[in-house]
Amino acid sequence: MSQRFRPILLPAFAMAAILCVGLASNIMLWFGGERPAATDWSWHALADGEPMTALGQFLLKQNPLADPLVTADRVIAWTVAGDLGTRVRRGCENWLFLTDELEIHADRAQLLIRNLIIVEQVAEFLKRRDIVLTVALVPDKSRVEAGERCGLDRASVLGPRYDTALARLRAAGIATVELLPALAALDGERYYRTDTHWNERGARRAAETIAASLRQAGLAPKPGQADFRVATEPVRERIGDLIRLAGLDRVPFPLRPRGDMEASTLIEQSAKAGIGILDELPAPQVAVLGTSFSRRANFTNFLALALTAPVINKALDGASLTSAAIAYFADPAFTAAPPRVIVWEIPERILDQPVAASDEAWAEKLGGGH
Repeated sequence: MSQRFRPILLPAFAMAAILCVGLASNIMLWFGGERPAATDWSWHALADGEPMTALGQFLLKQNPLADPLVTADRVIAWTVAGDLGTRVRRGCENWLFLTDELEIHADRAQLLIRNLIIVEQVAEFLKRRDIVLTVALVPDKSRVEAGERCGLDRASVLGPRYDTALARLRAAGIATVELLPALAALDGERYYRTDTHWNERGARRAAETIAASLRQAGLAPKPGQADFRVATEPVRERIGDLIRLAGLDRVPFPLRPRGDMEASTLIEQSAKAGIGILDELPAPQVAVLGTSFSRRANFTNFLALALTAPVINKALDGASLTSAAIAYFADPAFTAAPPRVIVWEIPERILDQPVAASDEAWAEKLGGGH
């Protein structure tokens, strides 16, 4: 009786082929004269697995096929099974979501409080220096673009996270900008499909909302301090960070999800004519702290455009809650020319993530004035 081929076995066959190629290349590498550095082969080291760890690291770093094999594995997983790895989940069509937004942390309520206490201590530190802190809480992509999840589950316990954080900050007397209603009221896409960040439409709406809040509070810089030239670049494909996290950014479409098609905005600013002897831009009164949200989709440029005044961007890519603040407050420029207002952009998803003891100690020292 003949056996019918079952397509469901394709990923297994592909994985077996990749493993065989990897094994063959490792054997060739080993017998080709390469050897790992001297390793401790004592019984104690063997019991701790040190030799095997060293061997694994050696083969991973020295094997010229390591990266292509990993990429091949990711391509096969995507094209055959639609799998994007552990960090990325697929929603409707080409919509991708970061699993960090959907993760439910143990003791999340306590972690939320601990993170917000850090924000409160930073606010107290800035208050003593006559610097106003305004927190712009960025809602999750999976919250704003909920209609594009297509069955991708977001636990109901995450629902109150945004409002709970805002309420706690306001109770502490910290100025906040509520971006969720502004983004929700904007028709169309507000976040990139293949990236965890807002797109230019979302970033511009967020920037304009923050600028309006600063003006209402009497904290906006004097308008008209800078001239702006705005142009639109040609449409091109933008490979989002979620494609990179899935390990597919080095392969062409259709071996990966299609990137976002975007005509990026080019914003150039210069000093207002006659504003100074050398027509230089005045020292910014507004500084932005935060994460990659402030470094994507022209967010900070849109904020400067909305204020018609320069804005200093001290946000950091891949930043934790405190990374940008720690770096900025240690910068001599912060002491020499402090801003009047700091806009702290904080993604919702990091507010209930585990807190490093070193971050808590740093913030406690700030808050206590030591």
